[in-house]
Amino acid sequence: MPTKPLGEILVEKHIITQAQLDKALAEQKKNSGKRLGHILQDMEFINDKTLLSVLGQQLNCPTIDLNDVIIDGDVVNLVPEDMCRRYRLMPVLKENGVLVVAMVDPLNFQAISDVKFLVHQDVKAALATEKSLEKSIKEYYGLPDAMQDIVKQLGRDKLEEITEEKIDMTKLQEMADDAPVIKIVNHIILQAVTEKATDIHVEPFEKHLRIRYRRDGVLHEVTAPPLGLHAAIISRIKIMSGMDIAETRLPQDGRISKRIEGREIDFRVSTVPTQFGERAVLRILDRTTNVLELEKLGMEGENLKKFERMIQRPHGIVLVSGPTGSGKTTTLYASLNRINDVNDNILTIEEPIEYNLEGIGQVQVNEEIGLTFGRALRHFLRQDPDVILVGEMRDFETADIAIRSSLTGHLVFSTIHTNDAPSSITRLIDMGVEPFLINSSVIMVMAQRLVRKLCEHCKKPYHPSAVQLEELGLIKKGEKKNMEFYDIKGCEFCDHTGYAGRIALFEIMIMTDEIRDLVMQKAPAHMLRNVARKQGMTLLIEHGLDLVKRGITSLDEVLRVAIAEKET
Repeated sequence: MPTKPLGEILVEKHIITQAQLDKALAEQKKNSGKRLGHILQDMEFINDKTLLSVLGQQLNCPTIDLNDVIIDGDVVNLVPEDMCRRYRLMPVLKENGVLVVAMVDPLNFQAISDVKFLVHQDVKAALATEKSLEKSIKEYYGLPDAMQDIVKQLGRDKLEEITEEKIDMTKLQEMADDAPVIKIVNHIILQAVTEKATDIHVEPFEKHLRIRYRRDGVLHEVTAPPLGLHAAIISRIKIMSGMDIAETRLPQDGRISKRIEGREIDFRVSTVPTQFGERAVLRILDRTTNVLELEKLGMEGENLKKFERMIQRPHGIVLVSGPTGSGKTTTLYASLNRINDVNDNILTIEEPIEYNLEGIGQVQVNEEIGLTFGRALRHFLRQDPDVILVGEMRDFETADIAIRSSLTGHLVFSTIHTNDAPSSITRLIDMGVEPFLINSSVIMVMAQRLVRKLCEHCKKPYHPSAVQLEELGLIKKGEKKNMEFYDIKGCEFCDHTGYAGRIALFEIMIMTDEIRDLVMQKAPAHMLRNVARKQGMTLLIEHGLDLVKRGITSLDEVLRVAIAEKET
């Protein structure tokens, strides 16, 4: 039995102050049914790991952090979900004939006795926090009916059979075509689309299968079927995307088109072999998604004025740079949407076509038949275009034709993979493009990143220290200034992530005469950046900090995606 109250232990260990304890106890009086530990967590006086450690010492009981544990499906199946929820427990592992069970109340001897009677073996209790336990129950017992059905229909023998190194391809194809496997793959896809994910990752490991969805630019793990189903799931995905299921040693690419919730959605599929089996990634391309307006992407103020002025030009190249997944294509689509007019002929060459644009001719790259960016561009010039979008400037041939297209009176939009706006110019030079051609064609380069927006329902204010503000360049050394930033908390509206939706950061460099002089000298990117800043260019990090000060995103999120370049 505990010898001292939780609060007293926390104060003795200098984890919280007496004042904080008094405040929490006063709150507990208002909410008599709430545990002191939960109140201290809600007030952010202690975190999950600290609470678990101190409770373990208080109860003289072993502890287990369920967030760090992967539980075998066979162990989960030993105890039914209703019993786990009723007694607030979770079976974790079997060792030496003993079932280890994580519990919120490890002194609930009735619960331990009932589990022991059910599993016919000794039971050992370990302490877990209520939050981690609720999460585990949701993850492991939240399997859809399809997954439960497939395990039952296939049976353990068949699951073990298809995980053998030498798989009978005929049997594997039969399994991939079975209704249960079809149902489970469809569920994985449907759930991803419903949750507005952009990618699905199917990843095998030595002892488990992991499914992750990328939402708002970040990967989140979701409930996965048993590892034994991996081969059948990958084979089903291959069949759907037109790949060779017998080829498991080489990477493959494919494509799936499905109608989901009344929308035509494409999936770009890639598989690669790993030491534990093939890994698959499905990029979700919802063509029916409405093209956002520039303002809704986060472009505003002086940046919006600059950008609109450039995209109204009759000719020249507008480049958008950034890594994969930074929203470059969406920005270009919004740009075309802004200037789309019945009097203009607009053509695009893309890989792949991500959205359908009304009134615009869109062509998709198909390298298998020789339809490359370069070849399409050459033929575009015979189609009397006014505006051309080139999905990506990836080599000298594409860049050269795009530049010559702009020099003959066309407005050209394209993307390039660089970290910031000035580096895009040096990248073109590295490709072999002559500086004088860059100066004659490129009119603007814009770098961008996507940051997650704080959830409006639960974001919480805080005041950064003077040291933090000084390091960020928001105040001078020794200056004192009280600023209010916001940080994540998590609630049901944001699925407890603290974020909901994304917004773009922009860095726009206009090609001025001074910058063109530096380009002719093949000056390094940092020199271009310094001049552009003097002429009014806002860096990505600066735009991000402005959003932080306005409570739109968090400081951690901005620092995650936009690393400030030091002036040299």
